[in-house]
Amino acid sequence: MVTDLSDHTIEITSRFSGTELLIFGAIERGIPQDDGGHGVVVEGMDYDIIVVVQSERHDMIIRRKEPLGPIWVNKENKILKNMPGFYALTSTRPIDLILSDKKLNKMDIGLQQLKIEFDYSISEEEKENFRDGFIRNMKARKLYNQHEGMVSILDGILFRAILEFPANMPVGNYDVDVYLIRNGKIILTAQSPLEVDKAGLERLIYVFAHNYSKLYGILAIVIALFAGWLAGFLSKKVNG
Repeated sequence: MVTDLSDHTIEITSRFSGTELLIFGAIERGIPQDDGGHGVVVEGMDYDIIVVVQSERHDMIIRRKEPLGPIWVNKENKILKNMPGFYALTSTRPIDLILSDKKLNKMDIGLQQLKIEFDYSISEEEKENFRDGFIRNMKARKLYNQHEGMVSILDGILFRAILEFPANMPVGNYDVDVYLIRNGKIILTAQSPLEVDKAGLERLIYVFAHNYSKLYGILAIVIALFAGWLAGFLSKKVNG
């Protein structure tokens, strides 16, 4: 199985409003055994494909809102360990028809199969509540999505899928994993790297903010004060 991406680098600039990525590949119908086939033979349409794209994993915070009088305020928060900031999945058909729940859980394939660990032990009911809230929020921000049945196969050997990335996608290194599956078993896998990074002035500001965070904070306050003063000064001039 050979796979590739339409682009291995996504550059985020001030005009970036999201993008699409084409994932494509080809599968040899009959793999010659003397050429390293290891007994794998693909014939016709006897297989499925699952594509998973995810970013680097980090600890993330989720907060639960509760009513306080007429308003809602953040009350309780939890730290979710080792979570991807972006996760997208697509496949030839519903994944529960392709792999068993046991295999999906083992391979961490699918939003419902994402392993979520907390910074300290909580009840199973609380885990489910925070898990559901976290995934719901990430879906609303278009950072988590699962669109099954969107991988198309041509002539039994060529496949393609198009994934959408939102404007707020996190920077970093991504992994694009393609699974070739037959009769409920993963018979081949391929992984391609994807880099998402800021470019131009945005990159300079991003690097400066991370390398000199205190100085960046001071400059941000100074610029905000100057902008406020300038707005007031111009307003007085206009009003005479």
